[in-house]
Amino acid sequence: MGSVGSGGHGQRALPPGASGDARLAVRRFVRLCVEVLNGFRPAGHLRRFSLPSEAAEVVETGLQGARWVGRLRSAQLDGVPAGSTKRTRRPTPVAVLRVRLCEPRQGAIEAAVVLASGERTWAMALRLELHQEAWVVTILRLI
Repeated sequence: MGSVGSGGHGQRALPPGASGDARLAVRRFVRLCVEVLNGFRPAGHLRRFSLPSEAAEVVETGLQGARWVGRLRSAQLDGVPAGSTKRTRRPTPVAVLRVRLCEPRQGAIEAAVVLASGERTWAMALRLELHQEAWVVTILRLI
């Protein structure tokens, strides 16, 4: 995630106040979301990292995203003749192209993530808040 850095070669500096713990929490959650979208983890794994009152919606968003990626992959195979080498290739996994962070107040961080799979590009927006010394997701949207 190229823009999630604190400076140095090839990395953009984050706005003042974006803590290292917050950046790490975003990085971990985004990685988890990508694993869900790629089908390597069940969407239920998102619950553990969500605010309890928001967990059902966060998990549902992950589940809908994984289904959407599955439909995209199925559509890519439609029209490909049986036995074609294109049909036997592994589908292009969802990948993170860019992450932008904003810490609107201490204890809250928001991220805009650009995702891609094959020729499709879309966005994920999320907000994490510090609750009882742990960063938890309060909002997850796939756009």
